[in-house]
Amino acid sequence: MSGFLRALTAHARERPDQVALVGPDATLSYARLHRDSAAVAAGLAAAGVRPGDVVAVHAEKTAAVIAGLVGIVRAGAAYVPIDPTAPAAHRIGLLEDCAARAILCTAGRADTLRRQGVTVVTVEDLVASGSPAVAVHEDPDRIAYMIYTSGSTGRPKGVRIPHRALDAFVAAVVPSLGFDAAARCLNTLPLHFDGSVVDLLVPLAVGARLNLGPAVMAPSLVLDLVEGERITHMTAIGSTLALLAQRGDLAARDLTALRMVLTGAEIVHPGAVQAWLAAAPNLTVFNGYGPTETTVIVTAQRISEREPGRTAPYPIGPELPGSHICFLDADGTCSADGPGELLIAGDQLMAGYHQRPEEERRAFLEVHGVRHYRSGDIGSRGPDGAIRFDGRRDDEVKIRGNRINLNEVKRGVERHPAVGQAFVEAVPDGADGLRLACAVTVPAGAGDDLPRQLEAHCAAVLPRSMAPRSYHVLAALPTLPSGKPDRARIRALLTEPQPHGRVDRQEPAGQR
Repeated sequence: MSGFLRALTAHARERPDQVALVGPDATLSYARLHRDSAAVAAGLAAAGVRPGDVVAVHAEKTAAVIAGLVGIVRAGAAYVPIDPTAPAAHRIGLLEDCAARAILCTAGRADTLRRQGVTVVTVEDLVASGSPAVAVHEDPDRIAYMIYTSGSTGRPKGVRIPHRALDAFVAAVVPSLGFDAAARCLNTLPLHFDGSVVDLLVPLAVGARLNLGPAVMAPSLVLDLVEGERITHMTAIGSTLALLAQRGDLAARDLTALRMVLTGAEIVHPGAVQAWLAAAPNLTVFNGYGPTETTVIVTAQRISEREPGRTAPYPIGPELPGSHICFLDADGTCSADGPGELLIAGDQLMAGYHQRPEEERRAFLEVHGVRHYRSGDIGSRGPDGAIRFDGRRDDEVKIRGNRINLNEVKRGVERHPAVGQAFVEAVPDGADGLRLACAVTVPAGAGDDLPRQLEAHCAAVLPRSMAPRSYHVLAALPTLPSGKPDRARIRALLTEPQPHGRVDRQEPAGQR
């Protein structure tokens, strides 16, 4: 039994009436969560699921589904969350790739899924069965969950996270971010996004009260929960944090209970962080970083300074306990401080990719006999030990001979006070082959002349070769179900003509 399961068992025994989960369907105590998850584990075993098997979870977030997810882990199997809102072809592809022994869903979805020829069990039936609990043998290398992430080949990759990595993550995050049994936590992330591990499993591991967030990430719904439930801990990816700050009227809310917000997954806007710090007097924000392959986050930068008007980007912090980062430069030399590609070692590393041996081999590099994950991210360590994130290896493009880092351009655009978020891309251009295009989100009433303002602003803060040639002003960036920007849709917008938002000019030739 993993440390996570041992903790849940202890909570059920020592504080059985403590509220564990508040969902749209039910409120579960720790005793009820233990009982329901045990029934699910027994029912799965009766259905032929064995330790080491994979069980897909194809359902929206409810208290019953979370109990089912815990039940999968109790059965010694690995859960694989499938986004129920994704296109059917994508969902079927993942189900075929993961070779799930069974699919766990809610009663309303069972008939649809059965037509796919896979063994289907509903959480309602398993909980109602009241089957006796099953024993789970200790095995820290057994897979706890598998989450699919984008593959460089265009095929999603199943990232296999073992119990040892999950337990190491919980042990590092709980003291670092201040989780405890008195916390009132809000879940904002979908199950198929790896960040859900920190805003679902970590609160349960410490015996806290967990509120499942709304299915639709509308600012008013989220902030109503934060305020009404006196939430103390929440997680919000960078774009969600900015959206809530921009559209949520934080100053009008009572956020005095809020103690910790973890953000990350994408570059966080300094203005959004400062808006939250200004509105919540007891708040500390943590800017976290970590690929899915390293169990959610391996670094966290503590941010508590109130700095109105800050535009400088925040570091991603020092490593969490148990993780280590070094840097690989272009010549193949590793150093402690960089700059270079972030190489990550420690107990939080994945076991590997599911049925992707070649990609798995490319993902790891041994440094002084220690296995490191190649992140593909570029950065360096400052004198204070905090790591700076400088973008992806593939964030660099060449336009008319000029090497341009898109992340650097994005940071320059976001220094304009009216810009909430920026997205920069190199798009096809008939005259020069490629040009830089930018989408920005701004408050209502920013003015029709904003593209011209941005042109002047970027001319002042960026080299001429790095200034975008067109600006598309949006109310909000299109997003994926995870809340991350939908890069494909944004790129499509940036390639469309925008007569009132495009500024054409000649790019200077650069040195090759």
